[in-house]
Amino acid sequence: MAWIGVSKWVLDRFRCVRCTKTDRCSPNEEVEPGWFAYVRTRMKLSALLAILLCPPLLFAETVVYVSEGGHNRIAVYSLEEETATLERRGDVLLPGSPGALALSGDGRLIYASVRSEKLFATLGVDPATGLLSILATAPAAGNPAYVHPDATGRWLLAAYYGEGLVSVSPIDDDGLVREEALQVLDIGPKAHCILTDPANRFVFTPHPMDLNCVDQFRFDAEKGELTLNDPPTMPGEENAGPRHLKFHPNGRWAYVVNEQGKSVTFCHFDAETGRLEKRQTISTHPKDWYPNTGSCAEIKVSEDGRFVYASNRGHESIASFTIDPDTGELAELERVPTEKIPRSFDLMPGGRFVVVAGQGEGKLALYRRDPETGRLTLAQTLECGKSPAWVMGLPLP
Repeated sequence: MAWIGVSKWVLDRFRCVRCTKTDRCSPNEEVEPGWFAYVRTRMKLSALLAILLCPPLLFAETVVYVSEGGHNRIAVYSLEEETATLERRGDVLLPGSPGALALSGDGRLIYASVRSEKLFATLGVDPATGLLSILATAPAAGNPAYVHPDATGRWLLAAYYGEGLVSVSPIDDDGLVREEALQVLDIGPKAHCILTDPANRFVFTPHPMDLNCVDQFRFDAEKGELTLNDPPTMPGEENAGPRHLKFHPNGRWAYVVNEQGKSVTFCHFDAETGRLEKRQTISTHPKDWYPNTGSCAEIKVSEDGRFVYASNRGHESIASFTIDPDTGELAELERVPTEKIPRSFDLMPGGRFVVVAGQGEGKLALYRRDPETGRLTLAQTLECGKSPAWVMGLPLP
């Protein structure tokens, strides 16, 4: 990085600030007059190097976006890491009830599903404050439950739970979604999520309830076109109900949260064929929990690839698991209580905090996260707007 080069330049030029020599002074050499000036100069140099070597700690700030469906707005919170608190900074009103949010590759834009109005909204992010402004809206193919921009930044993919559809909409050169979908596929009831693989060659859509499977597509990123893979689906475990999935940073493993099964399924991913293969399913609930009560909602994988987190609605908890670095298999770590109906949560950039949205009572819960152990500790709860449906963290420049 540029600042590393600058710091090396400083060290080379200030090898000895007591005199004009470029080599270090001999240990037996007498100290020249101006010793106190020397000390002051070295102290200033140390402070300068601290700034140069630690810019992320001094200048980074995280904001948190929350879709407040009951108020037709997206709220913006600042995360104060030193005090472990969230503070509301503002919000933006939308034409209808917001749901899923997704970030553009460069972090300048957010794509939002406006579910009640069957729209997509493109929002600009103020780099200084994180506040949002609506830049464009476009018709969706229905009520989009999930949105996801592909890796090229040219296509916005969407899944539609009520209509059983997936769509691909063009993103223009300014990063905005302005036009109708280029492709719409009828793939069956309750399409709940859509996600590309890390190489942007394949796409996956889980179906909870009746279909109980994950659709597998090939994706042509030049044309923005989906075609079913062979085989076209990965069946879920019996009565599992795949809802969302996330890939491991190594690109070889994927983890699926099962809505009805209240479990997480670990899958091997073949990057050549684009096929998922189930390897393990583990419960998110304690053994003595009522088997016919509750459901799972969201899943996240930590940035370092060592932990998986899933939310339990009904049990009202966040379940966490360790990942075996050699096999990818999961082992139970802990469950922490959280707010009622934790539909959405997100691991904050840097991995030291987690924010959970309790849809049932309109509350947020902030947790400290130990990056080494993966364990969560409650730091704050606060009220937000009604029916929070999505949480997403973003580091500001």
